[in-house]
Amino acid sequence: MGQRSRPRVTPRVMFYALCDVAGMLILASGAMWLARGKTLFIPGFPTGAASAVLTVVAGIALMVWAVAGILRELIQRPANADTEHP
Repeated sequence: MGQRSRPRVTPRVMFYALCDVAGMLILASGAMWLARGKTLFIPGFPTGAASAVLTVVAGIALMVWAVAGILRELIQRPANADTEHP
């Protein structure tokens, strides 16, 4: 079997990872308001149940998009990847 190389962490992967973290924080903010009626980080946000649900949906959407971007970046291999040796 061929030796597997470690994926390279590129600036795009880091960008997607930061977006994933932002999605988690957005999701947590909305979920905290729905569970306890209290804000998590920003006072006064979300302001009600509708905005909390929208915040949860937006957080999930951002996390899914970011994870898909990370996977796309890690799956892509350079054209000469088979000939490179570390």
